[in-house]
Amino acid sequence: MAVPGLPPLPPPSSAGAAGGTGIASGLSGSSSPTPASASGGFSNAISNAIDSLQQTQNQASVAATQAAAGQGSVSNALIVATEASLATQLTVTLTTKAVQAFTTVMNMSL
Repeated sequence: MAVPGLPPLPPPSSAGAAGGTGIASGLSGSSSPTPASASGGFSNAISNAIDSLQQTQNQASVAATQAAAGQGSVSNALIVATEASLATQLTVTLTTKAVQAFTTVMNMSL
């Protein structure tokens, strides 16, 4: 009995998981996602993700400073700090998974 073959996968859409300007693009409210291939490849996607994380953390720092000085809302500072915390946790998790995947590939025998 023969098993039928699987149909080919469609190309990823521009809003797919591989696209995006940064890891935290959904959290930091940055510009619309672009495919990694259009922005110059994987290294640029990683660089953009780190830049986005840094921008989110800077926004949290500014909001906390403004709230402490009485110039900003404490609730806004808490929201931005939570966004920065989640973005950092996501970055750490993705980095850990990437290192685990790399280690698994390197340990494969040929």
